[in-house]
Amino acid sequence: MQIETHLLNEYNAVRYRSADAKYALVVSHGLGGHGGIYNTFCEHHAARGAELWCFDAPGHGRSTPNQPRGTWTMDAWAQASRDWATHVHELTGLPVFTLGSSLGVSAAISAIDAPAVTGAILMGSAAVPGHPLLEGPSAPWRSDEVKAVLEQVGRAARLDIPTFFDFDVDYGFQGAAEQKKLDPYNTWSYDLASWASFFQYEPPQPLADNTKPVLYAAGEKDPNVTPDVIRMIADGIGGPVTVEIFPDGVHQLMLFETEAFSTLVHDFCIANI
Repeated sequence: MQIETHLLNEYNAVRYRSADAKYALVVSHGLGGHGGIYNTFCEHHAARGAELWCFDAPGHGRSTPNQPRGTWTMDAWAQASRDWATHVHELTGLPVFTLGSSLGVSAAISAIDAPAVTGAILMGSAAVPGHPLLEGPSAPWRSDEVKAVLEQVGRAARLDIPTFFDFDVDYGFQGAAEQKKLDPYNTWSYDLASWASFFQYEPPQPLADNTKPVLYAAGEKDPNVTPDVIRMIADGIGGPVTVEIFPDGVHQLMLFETEAFSTLVHDFCIANI
């Protein structure tokens, strides 16, 4: 299949073309990743008649022309999702759905307010800015004291991603972290202030005010989030919202439940265009 590289506002994206596309997906990757890590899913899904645009979030992958890798804000990431969705819609004329994988859920749902976005697909994460369930975990990061410390220390305060997050558990097999280290575009540490920006971000449109369709999917055995939490998060999002839990599924449905997840996404998109 044909794969292209595109730039928009200095942010890199990989485009997976389809000869008979009926809709497009703008994909936000997860923690420390980049837009080129979902080839398995994208090649499979494009054959169904969909274009996929997977972008490197600010401060990730190749989206680092004027900022260090690992330096980003949630506001910029969400805006990049809106901008890519708008660009794809204007270029192709197709209905556009945002798709968020893991931490990328935050950008996908936050961009749903963009006029170019038809709906959103959220996979394997409770990272939904503005949700009441995040108020408790977010409170310390929003305090004046923490903000002052982060300002004083600057980029010296880091979040070491492989220490914080066990990729072997996440991906469901031993050696996953070592495999990811072979990819030079992955990111292995964040400015702590960048991580804080996720907890400090408030989407301009309250979640309850959403009226566009949302598909929320997760694996039953995802080590990071339980089905009950997914359902509670979904209940706080204006609808219609469809929740799908994959029996025995783990975290990365795009990579390890490719056929079933692709079918679910395709049916959802076709039903909402």
